[in-house]
Amino acid sequence: MGHVNHNNLEASVVRQGKDKKMHMTQQREAVYACIRQAATPLTAMDVFLALKSGGHRISLSTVYCSLKYFVKQGLVHELQDDQLSKRYKHACPICRGA
Repeated sequence: MGHVNHNNLEASVVRQGKDKKMHMTQQREAVYACIRQAATPLTAMDVFLALKSGGHRISLSTVYCSLKYFVKQGLVHELQDDQLSKRYKHACPICRGA
């Protein structure tokens, strides 16, 4: 498989969000980047804590809403971890070989 340009994919996410009347804030872009760069699936709390520790001003609600949007768009996979929590991982169609 060749080189994957995730910056173009992320730009596509931002454009798609704007086209669908979803305001792509810096916080939502940061959520997507956090999931994209993670080596393992993350919980919403993992994403929230990682972004907060990185200096981002973001609420846990924004993380959940962003993840829900990205799952709906097929850009993030939602995995059931156990009865109580879900984990999220990047769903790059290029990386999946689609």
